[in-house]
Amino acid sequence: MNFNLLSVLYTTPLGPVDSESLINSLKLMGLGMVGILVVMILIYAVIVILNKTTRDKDQK
Repeated sequence: MNFNLLSVLYTTPLGPVDSESLINSLKLMGLGMVGILVVMILIYAVIVILNKTTRDKDQK
């Protein structure tokens, strides 16, 4: 397979976009999505813990 075809994917007004910069941007986007997922899980865990600790004794 010839990877030289992907040396410049397209040209923008800011300059050419090559495959290396595209891969780096996808990695950064993936890290951002994982970070958002972790924060959402932490918020959910805090809500569950607060609901269990502040529940009335009469409710079961």
